[in-house]
Amino acid sequence: MDQPKIVLHDHLDGGVRPQTVIELARQTGVELPTNDAAELAEWFTIVPDMPFAEAWQRFEVVIAVMQSADALERIAREAVEDLAADGVVYAELRFAPLNHLEGGLSADEVLAAVTAGMAQGEAATGCVARTIVCAIRENDPAESVVAAELAVAWKGTGVVGFDLAGNEFDFGADLHTAAFAVAQAGGLGITVHAGEMSGPDSIATALAAAHPDRIGHGLNLIRDCVVSDGQIERLGPIAQSVRDGGLVLEVCLTSNDCLGTPIADHPVRLYHDAGIAVSVNPDDRAITTTTVLRE
Repeated sequence: MDQPKIVLHDHLDGGVRPQTVIELARQTGVELPTNDAAELAEWFTIVPDMPFAEAWQRFEVVIAVMQSADALERIAREAVEDLAADGVVYAELRFAPLNHLEGGLSADEVLAAVTAGMAQGEAATGCVARTIVCAIRENDPAESVVAAELAVAWKGTGVVGFDLAGNEFDFGADLHTAAFAVAQAGGLGITVHAGEMSGPDSIATALAAAHPDRIGHGLNLIRDCVVSDGQIERLGPIAQSVRDGGLVLEVCLTSNDCLGTPIADHPVRLYHDAGIAVSVNPDDRAITTTTVLRE
């Protein structure tokens, strides 16, 4: 707890306090499976073999209560407070602003509310908080360009990066090359969810399409490595590109465990020992029931 910590991969909508969801749902009329905070926390937690649609339902419930400036500001402030309580001194919180327009807000108003909430949390705790704007793989690539343009417009006012999240199986990062070009030209850091559920080829596509600084998860990069006697004996071409390019893997152990890779079997130590840069992150603190300290 005494050591300062940095968080690079934490989804704003995946870390909302269950009690906050309950209170906001009462105000907005959003139906919840339960109004008991402990029961809701249990319902939120995804488990191995849970169908994707069922797992995504958890995020849909939270996003439904994040459609007003007040809600977004509160949730952003509380996120920084919760991270600071775990000893975090710098955090990058990511979310998709275009998911929060159903209440009538503009994308700029969404970012303004989140930025204000994070600034309040930073002022109260000393934890520096910045934003990564996400685009979604399965959405129209034109929307990703809009998200990238939004992120660039807010660079220097809280936004530091651009990310691509979503359905990795069916939608390659190369569909969103235009958005990455906008973000890169605008001077933003680039990260891509890849190798979380799909294999090393997904990471290779992300490298070619996005020229990223970091890879979100990268769990299955190990499938491009030869492992012997508990260590990586040889890196394949994709893994070597990651290592030699100095890319950081945003590792999320508990999140990967929830999707079926036991923490004891996670390759994070193998990556580290092979010279691949890794960071350890909570991903979705409420949806996977974890904390920075646990990670």
